[in-house]
Amino acid sequence: MAKRSRRKKNRILKAVIVIAAASLILACTTIAVFTISGRKAKEPAQPAKAEENEMPESGPEAVREVVSLEIPGEQTENTAEEETTAAEDDEDLQTADETTDAETAEAAEPEEEELNTEEAEIKEESAESEEPAAEETVLEESVPEDKSAPCFLSFTAAPLIKAGEAFDIHRYVGYADDVDREVQIAINGEVDVNTVGKYPLEIVLADDAGHMTSRNMEVNVLAELPPPGPSETKSEAFSDFVSAYKNEQTSVGIDISRWQETVDFEKVKAAGCEFVYIRIGGLDDGELYTDRYYQNNIAGARACGLKVGIYWHAEESSAEEVKASVAYLLNVLGGEKPDLPIAYDWEDFKNFENYGMNLQDINDNAKLFADELEAHGYSACLYSSKFFLEKVWNASAAPVWLAHYTKATSYAGQYFMWQHSCTGKIDGIAGDVDLDVLYDGRL
Repeated sequence: MAKRSRRKKNRILKAVIVIAAASLILACTTIAVFTISGRKAKEPAQPAKAEENEMPESGPEAVREVVSLEIPGEQTENTAEEETTAAEDDEDLQTADETTDAETAEAAEPEEEELNTEEAEIKEESAESEEPAAEETVLEESVPEDKSAPCFLSFTAAPLIKAGEAFDIHRYVGYADDVDREVQIAINGEVDVNTVGKYPLEIVLADDAGHMTSRNMEVNVLAELPPPGPSETKSEAFSDFVSAYKNEQTSVGIDISRWQETVDFEKVKAAGCEFVYIRIGGLDDGELYTDRYYQNNIAGARACGLKVGIYWHAEESSAEEVKASVAYLLNVLGGEKPDLPIAYDWEDFKNFENYGMNLQDINDNAKLFADELEAHGYSACLYSSKFFLEKVWNASAAPVWLAHYTKATSYAGQYFMWQHSCTGKIDGIAGDVDLDVLYDGRL
């Protein structure tokens, strides 16, 4: 816009110069005419012949003659000078215009660069300001929807407390949620631990989504706690177990740990045992350990030709702990190749809320355990009871070793082995032992 304005001014200036030059020529012509006229008045009269040669006093011809006789050289020279000056001025103006345009352009370039830089910075800032929003959206999408209410994983309906002792609800309940890692627990009612009596309570669990679960509890405050009574569970002879569950599609066996202490595997095999699951060790209160009887048990079972499987006592609450456990297990295993999958045995559900996990976390840990073992050429399985398989685990993620102490399990899921009892009796072991049925073709 500034450039156009300057060009317009230049054109006007040129026109003014031309008009001024024309006016000057006209003025000079007028003066010449007046001068000639004055001279004619002073001159004496001429003869008639001379009068015939006089120029007309007026008209185009007279003006043309005056211009050619009186003004041509001087006026032409002036006009040329003025035109040259005008041209020079025009060139100067054009040069100045061009210089101004160049300076304007040069001045404009940094401005354009600054604008472009500013635009780029604004776009960058806009992009950066948008990035956190996108990240928050991803994070929100990655959080699973909380569809279920918290659940009790263990619950003592009628706990007994000696008068004067503190009442700690966490000794009598265990609980979890599908998403929340810190489920809220509330106790509706009061317990006077210094006064003998029965105190009804309502125990309420709540998650962040507003889902709630409640159960009733009756706390019995006693002057003295009764001595433990005899076990109501009857022992089962291994021979009876064999008779009931051994067939062409099954194998019968036992699982052992340090609790069985020294085992006479020759007698165990002679009783009809076909396989044995042995505890290799585990994680207990944050400490990795090896079962003190593992080495003797694995050597004795192998020496007798029994099929062997091993299980891991699990209490991991993070991926780091799982990886450390697997590394430890493999080191103890020392290249030994079990005949059956290595079992992941997580049982501390009474204190589950203390691990800072939700139900998805514990399933992720079990899967990671299996993945880590498989990466080293071993297969894995999941050991759990019917209740926890239905309440906690994604039982379809791995082969299942089912624990359900009954004559005929009602568990509807798939399983390759069934722990039928924990009170079996077999030659070669002094105390009770777990009895297991292995189903052929289910692995």
